[in-house]
Amino acid sequence: MTASGRQTVCIVDDDAQIRRFLTEVLGSIGLIAEEYASGEDFMRRWQPAKAACVLLDIRMPRITGPEIHDWLREREPNLPVIFLTGHADVTTAVRAMRLGAFDVIEKPFNVQQLIERVNQAVRRVAEAAAATADNAGWQHALTTREKEVLAGVIDGKRSKVIAAELGISERTVESHRASIMAKAGASTAAQLVAMAIGKRQPG
Repeated sequence: MTASGRQTVCIVDDDAQIRRFLTEVLGSIGLIAEEYASGEDFMRRWQPAKAACVLLDIRMPRITGPEIHDWLREREPNLPVIFLTGHADVTTAVRAMRLGAFDVIEKPFNVQQLIERVNQAVRRVAEAAAATADNAGWQHALTTREKEVLAGVIDGKRSKVIAAELGISERTVESHRASIMAKAGASTAAQLVAMAIGKRQPG
């Protein structure tokens, strides 16, 4: 995702006045807004990995917000979606949160709350992108043999087994493991595996 993409927020709402209002609010905090007047419009023009967040009206004619959310989850499951609702529809809101929505905000908006949640969503996407870049960086720095050893570590194999499979000594495997952990900045084997498969370890 590009730097500009991490600053783009999609607004999907059939109310033109609300879209204009949200565009002004987002612009005031330095974010780029892209407006979509319907679910069909969004599904036709949306581009993967372009936006950092989607503001999605729950109730729209023809294609509803939850239907668009389902569609998005199949294509970009980590994209934060903030539902906007002018109805006290608790059941829909609960379902949205269970299916991974970032938040549900009621209309009329509390502007400060809206800004805070959008900023949090944008920041989460930016941090995930940076973590992915960092993760790819250390793995690219591994030698071919280190990648082979890492594959064995990820599979949960002991150094003796890895050594036998690669035709090298156990001491050499341990040396490679130490080098891999240094390049990754990992302090334990569990942390190394988590980093290698893209999971975040608790601090």
